[in-house]
Formats: sequence, C-alpha cells, structure tokens
Amino acid sequence: MRRWIFILIGAFVAGGVAGAAAMIVSIEVNRHTSTEAFCTSCHTMATVAADPHYVASRHISNSEAVRPSCGDCHIRKTNWFVETYIHIKSGVRDVIAELTQNFDDPKVWDARRVELAKEVRDTMRAEDNATCKDCHTVGSITPASQAGQASHAMLRDHKMACVDCHTNLVHGSVASQSAAEK
Repeated sequence: MRRWIFILIGAFVAGGVAGAAAMIVSIEVNRHTSTEAFCTSCHTMATVAADPHYVASRHISNSEAVRPSCGDCHIRKTNWFVETYIHIKSGVRDVIAELTQNFDDPKVWDARRVELAKEVRDTMRAEDNATCKDCHTVGSITPASQAGQASHAMLRDHKMACVDCHTNLVHGSVASQSAAEK
C-alpha cells in the first residue's frame, strides 16, 4: 500500500514538473514568435516591414522611443491559452497561405492584404480593442479636437473601436479598400 502512495506522489510530482516545463517553453515560444524579427522572416511580411508607411508610422518611429512588436498589436496577451491558440491558428494559416499562394504576384498579395486587413479590424472590434488597451489607457487619451473627444467618449462607452478611426495608423491602405474604411 505504501509503495502505491509513493508511486502516486512521484507521478504527481513528475507531472507537475513536466507541466511547468511545458508552460515555460510555450511562454518562451509565444514571446519569440511575437517579435518583428520572427514575423518578418517570411518573405511577404518582410515587404510589409520595409513599407515606407510602416517605417514612418508613429508605432515604429516616435519621440518616446517605444516600439511595439507585431505581436503587441496582433495577438491578445490577456490569457496564455488565448495567446497560444492565436499563435497556432495564425501560424498554421500563414504557413499554408505561403505554400499554396503565389505572393510574388502583386495582385495575389494585394488580395490577401485586403482579407487580412478586414480580419484584423473585425477581430479588434470584437475584442473591444484589447491589444490597443494593453498600451493605451482609454481614459487618459485627450484629443484636442471636439470630433476626437466625441469619438473617444464613444470608445470609452464601447460603442466603437480604435480601428474605426485609426484604420491605417501603422500599415498603409490596401489596394481594394472601400472609401468608408480609408
């Protein structure tokens, strides 16, 4: 009987150590795969990182010397499970797209950018600006114009999303973007 207790305790401890090790490894993988260096290692994203609009954007070039990574804006980090799921889902989708589509053709890439832009904006709206709020405190944003003040009041009341006004803040317009989204 005592032998089984020791075996159970040993299995419990071994499982705890293995689980902790797996968690630490996955956190490091999530951290590494959220960096600009990793995201732009794929040739299509390398063109996005070299885009003059992106390079000159306030999120990349600013007087505060703050430079968020790709993952800071594109991956919600409020929950390890959510972050890991988004990494896996996005990674598999992007690898399949890279292997099956000819992104060297500008028309194919522009069509893909339209899809991606819509998906990102829809996600930001659905998640109530979660990635924006990781860095920006909505109540502390004080626009000078009355229109900006009214928009940010609606933002505080959850009636709109940051991307409703700040559509092309970091990335340039996509080719087939509607006039309403510009």
